[in-house]
Amino acid sequence: MKNNSSWESTVKPVVVLSVIALVVSFLLALVNSFTAPIIDANQKAATLAAYVDVMPTVSSASDLEEVTDITTENIAGAVKAADGSLAVKAEEKGFDGGVLSVIMGFDTNGTVTGIWVDASTQTKGIGSNVATDDYLAQFNGMDGTQNIVMNQDFDAYSGATISSTALFAAINDCINCFNELA
Repeated sequence: MKNNSSWESTVKPVVVLSVIALVVSFLLALVNSFTAPIIDANQKAATLAAYVDVMPTVSSASDLEEVTDITTENIAGAVKAADGSLAVKAEEKGFDGGVLSVIMGFDTNGTVTGIWVDASTQTKGIGSNVATDDYLAQFNGMDGTQNIVMNQDFDAYSGATISSTALFAAINDCINCFNELA
């Protein structure tokens, strides 16, 4: 009778929980296999829309050609328009390891034509403020051929030092990539 009690109190619950965990894991993997392509397509569409937003001479993502063979670190992608203008996407780690993404547009002379920032992984109301239009306006029309220094060339966002550092690093990554491709 003691063996039966041990089975009921110890082994059976472990077996039941293990089977439940396996079934749930299988179901999660199944759902992921269906949703992953949709998520990837949505992310690609959002990135293409951001590329178009920072390139005033481009009206449609179909006018863009993907640039390959980029050696600049932290670059997640780059596209070129028929007129020679470029858009570059860089990613840097911000606060608490969250990724801060920056897309910058450049005309053929290296002047910045637009900047788009996704700081949704940063602290809401603090680090996420580095993506506000008012803050990013300081970068419009800047010389995109020279690296910039935080609090020397342009202001950091007060109270968001780590997010600002990530933003400036990503901007410099974009500038370095533009210089590589120009």
